[in-house]
Amino acid sequence: MKEMLFEINQTTQPIRPHKVFNNWDVVAKGWYVVCKSKDLKKGKALPIKICGHELALYRTESGKAHALDKFCPHMGMSLAEGKVQGENLTCIFHEWQFNSEGKCVDIPCLKKKVENGKSVNSYPVEEKYGFIWVYSDKEASGQVFEIDELKGKEILFTDLKPFRRIAHPHITMMNSIDEQHMRSVHKLPLDLDVAIQEEGTRFKVTFTGKVLDQSLSGKIQKFFLGDKWKSSVLFVDGCLGLLTIMIDLKLFKKFPLPCGYFIFSQTFSQKGETVVWPIMVTEKRKGLHGFLFSWALIRVHKVLMWFLAFQDGRVIYKNLRFNHSGLLPEIDNASARWISFVNRVIKPSIWSRSRIGEQKEVVQEDEAVNA
Repeated sequence: MKEMLFEINQTTQPIRPHKVFNNWDVVAKGWYVVCKSKDLKKGKALPIKICGHELALYRTESGKAHALDKFCPHMGMSLAEGKVQGENLTCIFHEWQFNSEGKCVDIPCLKKKVENGKSVNSYPVEEKYGFIWVYSDKEASGQVFEIDELKGKEILFTDLKPFRRIAHPHITMMNSIDEQHMRSVHKLPLDLDVAIQEEGTRFKVTFTGKVLDQSLSGKIQKFFLGDKWKSSVLFVDGCLGLLTIMIDLKLFKKFPLPCGYFIFSQTFSQKGETVVWPIMVTEKRKGLHGFLFSWALIRVHKVLMWFLAFQDGRVIYKNLRFNHSGLLPEIDNASARWISFVNRVIKPSIWSRSRIGEQKEVVQEDEAVNA
């Protein structure tokens, strides 16, 4: 494997590891997109590598998706090469059969019935937004994330092809709360104030401020949408993000406009590369005209997200060697708070290569940055 950016210049520009933040050996407890629902056919199994962990994902004859650790506990054959039989998965090597809970229920070469056969770990699975999600521990703390404002409503959703970033998920997430880069990279004509909320494993940053009219885009935005802007970014479990834009905006100060909702599932298949799955969601409005409006709106959001992702991915991530010691408290408070939050709150799952407390060296955040 090529030397990664965070491994170089360590003698002259050392970067000490954090216990959780930007640590490729720690996988947070949470829900992760593993594939599109349509890619897992009934009665079939797929090999999945997610956050450095390998799974056997399969769909039973009844249509339900399940996830097991990939390797058979007998001799280590890949269960992803196995055969789905009814609601069970059978290893092709010696035909040991496992149920959806990972328990071995049949060993053909034994004459007696299996009562306490070896088992393999199984993981919670849900299908939502057109994707299959797997929880990174034996028991899930809750269901796959839902947008609070859309709970109980019918929704429409679409997605973009996942984009890859040469950076840790915590870094790609942090980029969306970096108010400075909104003006420097994306050229957004905004001057924003930042408010931060922490609740459980949720970290929310709300941006409010004025639209600047020093550029043509600012003048256009101010003419149609007024001179105020509000948006928010919500991080859940250290592995999923929700960007909400156009909060409380009105066209010509009269006609309320719907918010734009963008969900980002952050995963990595191998050390050094993040896979971001973008999902656009909106309310499914009633009637033909309502449906057509929702359909058109979500596709406008899709184009917008592609454009923003292109601007970041063109240069930033493949050249970024992130070092927290350079943050300034006056302008990087949101980023510093995010780093501290991840290290304090986010817990490692059983997929982690190392667990908190087992690492010999962990970084202590700069007191001036986190003040």
